[in-house]
Amino acid sequence: MAVGYILLAMALPGSLYIGSIVVGICYGVRLAITVPTASELFGLKYYGLIYNILILNLPLGSFLFSGLLAGILYDREATATEGGGNTCVGGHCYRLVFIVMAAACIVGFFLDILLSIRTKNVYNKISMSKKSKKSLGTSSSQ
Repeated sequence: MAVGYILLAMALPGSLYIGSIVVGICYGVRLAITVPTASELFGLKYYGLIYNILILNLPLGSFLFSGLLAGILYDREATATEGGGNTCVGGHCYRLVFIVMAAACIVGFFLDILLSIRTKNVYNKISMSKKSKKSLGTSSSQ
């Protein structure tokens, strides 16, 4: 996702389309893996609550990045017009916003790596229990 945001920040011809496609695909994959990840790591007892907490980042991130950060940085880049408003034309208007979002994605990537290292034992236990159930099923049917 960070690569997509960097492409958007570069504002080269066609980078809007390619960057948007990359970010959209990554966003869709992230939403798709949230469901099984939540159920595998935390179980199904309080699944609704846990899933909603994990999905809370969507409106929260939208508010923080699109509402606050993008608005503040756009106003900083914009020039005042005679009618009393601000205007900004060009790729520089949102460049810093995309760079900040790319940095947030890079931090998230490293946190995902940390999560995968910390949950390696959980997945090993799941794998071992499936193997032991298979071997018990095979030996009892013989």
